[in-house]
Amino acid sequence: MHFLTTKVEIDIAMKKSIIAFLFCLPTLMFSQNEWTLKKDDDNIKIYTRDAANSNIKEFKAVTTIDTGSKHILDELLTAPDYYENCEPNTSYYVKKLNENQHVFYAHKDLPWPIKDRDIITLLTVNKINSKTIKLTLESLPEELPKKDKTIRVKKLMGHWLLEEVEGKTKVTQQLFLNPEGSLPSFVVNSLLIKGPYKTFKDLHKTTTHSK
Repeated sequence: MHFLTTKVEIDIAMKKSIIAFLFCLPTLMFSQNEWTLKKDDDNIKIYTRDAANSNIKEFKAVTTIDTGSKHILDELLTAPDYYENCEPNTSYYVKKLNENQHVFYAHKDLPWPIKDRDIITLLTVNKINSKTIKLTLESLPEELPKKDKTIRVKKLMGHWLLEEVEGKTKVTQQLFLNPEGSLPSFVVNSLLIKGPYKTFKDLHKTTTHSK
């Protein structure tokens, strides 16, 4: 830990770290405000809008991937097994509650003086029909013991929607997450473009290269 780190360095490190944490990951009363398109590049569109009763915005990311919905579902459910005192900055698979419900854990090591964050996510798979799958995301803050000097994220709500048409899949992720603590809302909101965009770029690579 470097106590002489400059404020600029801390801010940069904080933004990069939180981006990875918020979106590597999985329905609050979502706002009824209109979506605003913020980025349209590489077949990926990112939208944001005001969330109900919060200064933090929610986002929606949309893309189409040249593979079937089951392949994408398998990728979203793949993670190393959770273990006590697991390494930070990775999403871990905690357990399977039943055929359709899965629990994941992630711990993000953030630069001093910002407290680390961790989150436990319940992912529920609902196969609407043979070509459409919805994965609902919600927080399970009490599922595992809390860790010292770490803020447990309590508000995470959203979903993935996989819609397969002629061998290709339209992928939509909608998410609201409050990282808790004293992080200013403008800092969190500034990450709602870069983070989801990187997630979708990585999803394109992992699902199309492994076909």
